[in-house]
Amino acid sequence: MMIRKLLLVALLLSPFICRAQINTSSILLQMRNGKVYFDNVYALNPGFKRDVLFAKTLEWFKGDEKIANITVANEKKGEVMGSYITRINIGNTGNYYFVRFAVDVIVYDATYEVKVFDVYEKPIEKGISNEYSKIEYRWWDFRRGKPWSADDDPLFRGISNAIDSVLHSIDNKVNN
Repeated sequence: MMIRKLLLVALLLSPFICRAQINTSSILLQMRNGKVYFDNVYALNPGFKRDVLFAKTLEWFKGDEKIANITVANEKKGEVMGSYITRINIGNTGNYYFVRFAVDVIVYDATYEVKVFDVYEKPIEKGISNEYSKIEYRWWDFRRGKPWSADDDPLFRGISNAIDSVLHSIDNKVNN
């Protein structure tokens, strides 16, 4: 009798357990003062000098096809900044988003700092002409369980993945 009850409870709970496992990965978008803003400092080999790191960073900016433009290249400060633009595909509808954000890298001896901010999205849908708009209100609502559309989850995952890709790409460049 007890085994029947446990089996019945297990069968009743199985749809909830399966549903909870569908989407277990979280979306990581750091925020500061209500805005999407990454600011991470990375330690390197103590032998890496600032001038060499600056040259590698500038080379990364010039070599990445997703960098729209370089807005700052100040060797004295060790800073390179530019706009990064990428495409985020959304499901099978043919719709997609262009996402643009600023990438700012400041190098020091044996360390560097990467800032990612000013995140904008631009939906590309048939029959709609939109401009870039800031992502914060949409992200705020999504985190509160009030997505604007079904596109929100893949959009935010795509933004998170794009930022991770930039961080890894820069790290690979300055560490080699």
